Amino acid sequence: AHVYWEGYYQFEADEALILETEMPDEVRYWNIQLNDTLFNTIEYLYNQSSLNGHQAKLDGDGKFRAVIALEDPGIANWLDPQQRQLGHLVGRWYESSTRPMPTLRRVKASDVLNHLPADTPRVTSEQRHEIIMERVRGGQIRRRW
Repeated sequence: AHVYWEGYYQFEADEALILETEMPDEVRYWNIQLNDTLFNTIEYLYNQSSLNGHQAKLDGDGKFRAVIALEDPGIANWLDPQQRQLGHLVGRWYESSTRPMPTLRRVKASDVLNHLPADTPRVTSEQRHEIIMERVRGGQIRRRW
């Protein structure tokens, strides 16, 4: 069965949101995506506005943490709202052993790294570019129906 969770997000230009969740012991597929306020998907091939279980990186404690921020904070799980400070987010657990409910926490964007574990996976701007190019390549070969 699919279990969806969703909500709205809102933050000021100098803020960021930290999304945090436990992970199910077993889950076949999971993802999170940002949408605009009318539930339209934000462009996801050329921007990292969504992540799935294959793309996401977990912290050493096994939790998934992502940052929603206007500027790239240099962590692997940045969700780019593409200059939208108000939007909708949706995630899902598919065939999962449990159904954790993520939380959102608002912090100052300049202080976001201090609110994350020291082992939160980081990325350089060059690595981010390659991650985006991998998304583009994946979109080009994705089966359409």
